[in-house]
Amino acid sequence: MHVKEIENRWSTEQLITGIEIPEWIALLAKNNFKVDPVYLHRAAWITGWSLPATLFGRLEDAIYGKRLAQMDVDPTPIFLLGHWRTGTTHLHNLFMRDPNHTSPTYYQVVFPTAFLLTGNIVPRLAAGALAETRSYDNVKQGWHEAAEDEIALAKLTGLSIYCSFMFPESASQYEKYVDFLEATPAERERWKAAFVYFIKKIMLATGKRVVVKSCPHTARVRMLLELFPDAKFVHIHRNPYETFASTLHLRSKVDWENFFQRPEDTFLQQRWEQTATIGHTIWERVIEDRKLIPKENFVEIAYEDFQGKELDYLRTMYTQFKLPDWERYEGVIRPYLESLAGYKKNKLKIDQKLKDFVWERWRTVFDTYGYPREYGT
Repeated sequence: MHVKEIENRWSTEQLITGIEIPEWIALLAKNNFKVDPVYLHRAAWITGWSLPATLFGRLEDAIYGKRLAQMDVDPTPIFLLGHWRTGTTHLHNLFMRDPNHTSPTYYQVVFPTAFLLTGNIVPRLAAGALAETRSYDNVKQGWHEAAEDEIALAKLTGLSIYCSFMFPESASQYEKYVDFLEATPAERERWKAAFVYFIKKIMLATGKRVVVKSCPHTARVRMLLELFPDAKFVHIHRNPYETFASTLHLRSKVDWENFFQRPEDTFLQQRWEQTATIGHTIWERVIEDRKLIPKENFVEIAYEDFQGKELDYLRTMYTQFKLPDWERYEGVIRPYLESLAGYKKNKLKIDQKLKDFVWERWRTVFDTYGYPREYGT
């Protein structure tokens, strides 16, 4: 039985906005073109934007394709790893404020094939089109704020766990794209080619080192090292109870913004299970694969320790990674940190049922990082 109540039905913040026509048709075909009538307006919205995205994307390829093919990714990216809601966005916003760094922006991940031609025009014309903060927390958002490249990769390849949030009836077929271990060799090569293409485009636009943050990358250390053996990695983790509760809150907002199919009652009831399964894959992979990263290129921190001591930790990272111009960066980041003084986190509901569930499903996280079973009062 499908759910009776539809939340946020008229949202236009679909992650897949900006996809090109061939990829959009392929995504629909993979899901048997099953779009619920209550979401046909969303399909029309995506289709409408796919037309200019395709036109400018083809023009952009014609102008920049040869140059991109000849480019090297040098210097290699800095990867910020972590499960959703562990502080990765905060870390991302800090790193991208280094004048030597750049990052995928919200506009670039919305229009990954066309931002070189349109990036100086459309964000100005659509300056008021975005809400000031994200729907699931109080973090600022805007066309030029840092964003997850996974959103772009979902459009470029269709090989993303994020597609499962749009098509809940076939959600399980996308779970293999968290770590790609069960993906075909062709799928892995396609994903890697699209990722390098996107990173090159950002470097072409800015001439700077790219700082990358997408939570699924936490489970893809092996593939990332195949592409960039000397890349730098920072992994941030957080109390598993808080991580799980905050991720559920995130899903309660983002799912409803992205559905193309009216979900079954059982899907919403099983959100805990899906969140735990995806999270288990992420934790298992990063805990096992972190040893593959050269020690000088890897830093692991706890959100609880990092919060309030960001400057100290950043200074240590810059020293270990041999990143230049710390003094200049410190002069930029101090005022930014001071501006966050009034930020208020969501209040999380963490009851005994949730604690028992997370303890059972994510026990490895507790054991690996020393988080206690007891939480709160």
